[in-house]
Amino acid sequence: MKKTVFDGKQWILELLNQSNMKTIISGKIYKDKRPVGSAKEDIVINALPMTSEFLQNGVFNVNCYVPYISIKIDGVDQNMPNNVRLEAIAKAVYPVLEEVYKDDFNLEVDNHTTFEEEAEKASYINFRVSLNAYPTIN
Repeated sequence: MKKTVFDGKQWILELLNQSNMKTIISGKIYKDKRPVGSAKEDIVINALPMTSEFLQNGVFNVNCYVPYISIKIDGVDQNMPNNVRLEAIAKAVYPVLEEVYKDDFNLEVDNHTTFEEEAEKASYINFRVSLNAYPTIN
């Protein structure tokens, strides 16, 4: 039986839930979408296309959001990335996603970078993860 992007998101969610991530972030771990207006540190898992070949390949994004911090620069309040928290969360997430080998799948981090999300008043680190899924043979 072929796997779907829903399987991939669930596997990544389970890996993150089995780690200590829930105690590290102030928010929650979600599939697909972050709640509108969240002012917490959240993790969101979403998917890009997954192939339908015998050994399936897919690419998934794991986005770790951190609210901006307000600092004064020349007497003006500025929203800035909280790089201390971004780095701490990145260092906790990376080993959870790197070189995972399970019966149904394996995954590894392809690359990672940071983004600004002005509307959300947050920045986030994006982990792009490659997943290889193995079909269930009956």
